[in-house]
Amino acid sequence: MASFWTREAFKAAAPRISSLRGILLGASCATVIREVQPHARAQSYKATPAGGKGELLALNSDFRQTVAVDTSKMDWVPSPMPNVERKRVFLHGTKEAGKVTSVVRYAPGSSFHKHPHPEGEEFLVLSGVFSDHSGDYGPLTYCLNPEGFEHAPSSIPGCEIIVRLRQHPNLAEEPNGWYSRLFSKSVKPRKHTVITPKDGSWVGAPEWGEGISRKLLYEEATKGYEDSTWLERIPRGTTRKRVVPKGTIEEVFVVEGMVASPLVGLQQKGAWIRHPEDGASEL
Repeated sequence: MASFWTREAFKAAAPRISSLRGILLGASCATVIREVQPHARAQSYKATPAGGKGELLALNSDFRQTVAVDTSKMDWVPSPMPNVERKRVFLHGTKEAGKVTSVVRYAPGSSFHKHPHPEGEEFLVLSGVFSDHSGDYGPLTYCLNPEGFEHAPSSIPGCEIIVRLRQHPNLAEEPNGWYSRLFSKSVKPRKHTVITPKDGSWVGAPEWGEGISRKLLYEEATKGYEDSTWLERIPRGTTRKRVVPKGTIEEVFVVEGMVASPLVGLQQKGAWIRHPEDGASEL
C-alpha cells in the first residue's frame, strides 16, 4: 500500500526530507492515449491483451492514476521456474503472458529455460550477477532484449532485477508503394542494448532541478520509438520537477536512497512510482 500525503503534510515534513537523496531508474513510456474506454489503454496494447489463455488480470493498469508501490514491504511470490521469485507492481493481461513490471529474485545457482521475449524485455540489475549467453551483468547494468531475442538466463551467486516485459514492441515500417502495402510486413527492430556502469556518461539536467544529472540508457528516436529509459541522480535537498508530456507516462524505481513526493509521500529504496500523462512529477 502506498501512503498518500496531503501537500500540507509534505510541507510539514520538509526539514526531514531535505537530508534525503536518491538514484532513480526512470522510463518515459510513449504508450498512453486519451481515454476512449473506461480505462486509459496503452497504444501497444492490442484489442485482446498479450497472448496466453486464462483470466485477464489488471494490476495498477489505470494510467490516469498516480501510483506508488513499496516493493520492500511485499512478499516474494514463486514464479513458474524453481528458485525464481517475483513481486509484481503492474500487470495487464493473463497471469503468465501479460504486460508486466516486476522485481525478480534469482536464488544462487538458479536458471530459466531458453525462451523468447514477445514485445521485448527491459531490466536493470539491482544486486548480484545476472548471466546469459551475451554476458555476465552486475549491479546497475541495463539490458533491453528486443523481440526476436532468445536467452536462457541464470545466476551463480543470485541476483535481483527490476524487469518490464511485453512493453517494447517493434514498430512496423511505413509501407512504400502498393506492393509493400499488400505484401510487406517488415519492421524496424529495436537494438539489443547493454549499458554497464562504465558505459555512457552522467549529464546535468538543470531544467529538472539544481544538481540533478541523468545517464541515458535507452533511446531510439531516429527509428520512431518515443520511449526512453535513464538513471537519474537527485542530490540532497534538491527538488526535482517536470511535467510528464501528453501521450506519455513516467515510471520511476528508487534504486538507492529515499525520495519524497507531495502526491505519494516518502518513498524508500525499492519503491515503484508511476506518474500519468500531463501530470506533475515532483520528487
